[in-house]
Amino acid sequence: MNNLTLFLLGLGLVKVSCENCFSIKFGYPCCNGCDVIYVDEDGKWSVENDSWCGLMDSCENGGIEDEDIIDDIFVNNNNTDTSKKDFEFLFLKLENHKENMLYSPLSIEYALNMLQEGADGNTYDEINKIIGNDELPKYTNIENNLSLANGVFIKDTFYENVKTDYINTLKEKFDSEVIQDPFESAENVNHWIEDKTLGIIKNVVNDDAVRSPAMAMLLINALAMDMDWKILFDSYDTNEENFYMENGQRIQVSMMNKKEIKSDVVSYYKSNKVKAVTMEFEEYNGTELEFLALMPNEDLSSFVENITLEQIQKLDQKLIPSSETSNGVNLKIPKFKFSYDLALKKNLMDLGINDAFDELKANFTKISDPYSSGMNLFVSDALHKADIEFTEKGVKAAAVTVALTYATSFRPKKGDPIEIVIDKPFMFIIRDKNTKDIWFTGTVYEPELWGNN
Repeated sequence: MNNLTLFLLGLGLVKVSCENCFSIKFGYPCCNGCDVIYVDEDGKWSVENDSWCGLMDSCENGGIEDEDIIDDIFVNNNNTDTSKKDFEFLFLKLENHKENMLYSPLSIEYALNMLQEGADGNTYDEINKIIGNDELPKYTNIENNLSLANGVFIKDTFYENVKTDYINTLKEKFDSEVIQDPFESAENVNHWIEDKTLGIIKNVVNDDAVRSPAMAMLLINALAMDMDWKILFDSYDTNEENFYMENGQRIQVSMMNKKEIKSDVVSYYKSNKVKAVTMEFEEYNGTELEFLALMPNEDLSSFVENITLEQIQKLDQKLIPSSETSNGVNLKIPKFKFSYDLALKKNLMDLGINDAFDELKANFTKISDPYSSGMNLFVSDALHKADIEFTEKGVKAAAVTVALTYATSFRPKKGDPIEIVIDKPFMFIIRDKNTKDIWFTGTVYEPELWGNN
């Protein structure tokens, strides 16, 4: 009898890859996917099954771009739109002069909103085009740590001409203090500003400005913070180290150091295009702020020229908590301290707010009726001053915006921490950790020199 034995062999189609990947020589496997988390000189890295892996060459024509992933974020878009969505960075671009710079978008926006409440017609439209009608965030003042205050100083002889509805709006919508003043000097105004900025900013308004017979009122926003880092730097670890300026000069600065950070309160992003790091401040009565530094490999001024809020939002999605690294993060960032006066009136006019500064075209009839008072209000000047001190302990920063209104006829080599070294000009942002409202932004081209601390 012939026996026929059948072997039923199950055949499956399996893709066998003959290609290797660069990460094998470092002891890391090849990735199955093509998602990029980090790029360095060796190649493109990702994390799969809680382990670093290297992307294979086939990914170049697959799920990622030809350039490293940061190009998907910081592309040169030559955006000239002055709409509300990029209000935070408008002044950074307008005064992009390759120097230390600081201002508070939040402070300027508050002052413009108070001004807009009193505007009508084209005056209102010009302001509204820049700031829109979004509701502004409110914060609870914390003694010695956080202050956000609005105030309007009205000349005592003009007070009766100011509409009650406008005063009530300022109080209800902006928690504004309304103060009558004889304007014999600027002492009361400057004292109020100093108090509301935790003693940081002094003598902003001069006596001649308030003594002018045409002076009717001042709209002021003042804000300040004095907050400690959640993870403090040790002053004993601050050393004299190199900082490379854009003109090629190398200077010796006071470089703060913190090694092997593994915490959710410090996050980073790193590629061959940019380095970014965020550091959180201590929480104060429910308010949490954070610091973000961005150091591009290209020159900072070009980076600033093209920065958008959308790019920052995309970057936020790529930040990696240092707690998720195997060996932590080594961070170096220089100390800095400076003040800056923004050319606010010129900037606002360049942005298209013109009627407000024109004594004939200005329309602030929601503040005062020119037909009954015999006087038309216009903004004679707009001031913005900011101050910052960035140290091992934390940050002290303050800003004030004043509208003077006149009446007239981030991955490691195996076993090593991630190195984040901020040793070139960089941009920074101080913002609400949760809402991302920007309190301060600026640039550092020249930090504190070694020996000046």
